[in-house]
Amino acid sequence: MFASMVNGVTTTYGINSLSDDSVGKEDFLQLLVVQMQNQDPLDPIKNEDYLAQLAQFNSLEQMINLNETLQSMSSMQTLASSSNLLGKTIEALDNDGNTLEGEVSQIRFYEGDVLVTFSDGADTYEVGLGNVVKVRES
Repeated sequence: MFASMVNGVTTTYGINSLSDDSVGKEDFLQLLVVQMQNQDPLDPIKNEDYLAQLAQFNSLEQMINLNETLQSMSSMQTLASSSNLLGKTIEALDNDGNTLEGEVSQIRFYEGDVLVTFSDGADTYEVGLGNVVKVRES
């Protein structure tokens, strides 16, 4: 929530928040617009304050972009390092906690997760990289 006071009257404005309760770009812009709309005409916001807020907004946007880039690079690094599993025998847990064993034939990236496809000769399985508990040469 954001509250502003003009001529002794306090008004509260709701601010949309992201699912993780952090302030995002849209929230910052909305806050800035509300602040400008409700400023005291006898004591308007100073140019320096406005520029400082714009600089903060720019910094916020750059940090968000950097975070997205780092997450993408981390995912690609995990995928690349997982390619070392190709042709190796792994033991992995299925969704029920059962141990499966087989030779890795494929590594793929799907919806933010690295998935490992392997076969025991009869059946083919696919599990998340986090479910792999043991790796050995075939």
